[in-house]
Amino acid sequence: MKVKYIVLAVLAMFSFSGCDEEYAKVPFSVPVDFSKKGTVYETNFQAPWNVWSLKGSPVQLYIGMRTPDYRTGTDEEKRINNYIRTGVYRDADGKLIPTLETPYFKLKVTFTPLGWASDEVTIWTGAYFESKATKHEFKDGKKIEFVVSVPLYGGEKIIMIADLQRLRNYHIRIESLEDVELPQNVSTVFDINRIARK
Repeated sequence: MKVKYIVLAVLAMFSFSGCDEEYAKVPFSVPVDFSKKGTVYETNFQAPWNVWSLKGSPVQLYIGMRTPDYRTGTDEEKRINNYIRTGVYRDADGKLIPTLETPYFKLKVTFTPLGWASDEVTIWTGAYFESKATKHEFKDGKKIEFVVSVPLYGGEKIIMIADLQRLRNYHIRIESLEDVELPQNVSTVFDINRIARK
């Protein structure tokens, strides 16, 4: 078993994984308009080499929010920016304004291990902290599908966290199932980033 990890480490040092260059390397970010029903984004990607995690190569897939620059934005844009990040909205006088309903991005996620990647994948959805998230373990079949709701306002916009095999290839497809009205000058991107979990 130790020989396997040494070989993988050597391959990683020389940036060779035995894979074609058609696989996106994590981390990456691409503009995708998840606010429009019917939007579909899909790509192949390669899990990163992660020497710090005992659980393989955990990654986080999330909706990135592009908002006006906080330093140069208007006061209203700053309030909206804060509202997106924290879920707290205050008027021009600083008075807290309660919200009645938070819009959600409703997404259908299809996740497929490719080639030599194992289909024994553990995925967490619904919350950043694993203790509050829904855990999915997939051991049979090659296609993993689920629907997830991600809030526009408040906290992280995480689609899922997945424990993947180092340097293995995967396919992700995300389809937006509902329209979401975005504030002016706000747009969305799709991000995959590595995370450290021991």
